[in-house]
Amino acid sequence: MKIITIEEEAWQQLNSRIDAIADYLKRQEDKNYDDLWLNNHEVCQYLHISEKTLWRMRTKGEIAYSKIYGQYFYTIGSIKDMLNANAIQSTDEFVEELMAKGKSYIEKGRKLNRDKK
Repeated sequence: MKIITIEEEAWQQLNSRIDAIADYLKRQEDKNYDDLWLNNHEVCQYLHISEKTLWRMRTKGEIAYSKIYGQYFYTIGSIKDMLNANAIQSTDEFVEELMAKGKSYIEKGRKLNRDKK
């Protein structure tokens, strides 16, 4: 086994370069894909929707897009924004109210079935 010795200053420079490379690699891993552009077909596959549905969303202004030479493009960020804007926020109170309406609906349905007999 060989032992290599270097001056402390050279070791610190080498160490700082290694840290800089590690930071660079970490930044590459954390790359944000929100600015990545997708075409119609890719968006339809991503969202599991038809091109007609995507067209409706575009005409209603529900999703941001760019048009270049007759082709439409969307950023992943704009897709996320659209999904977040349409997210349904449920609270415990909302869930309880929904359950009560469901029970009421079931009871009304059962009363109607009894009346028919």
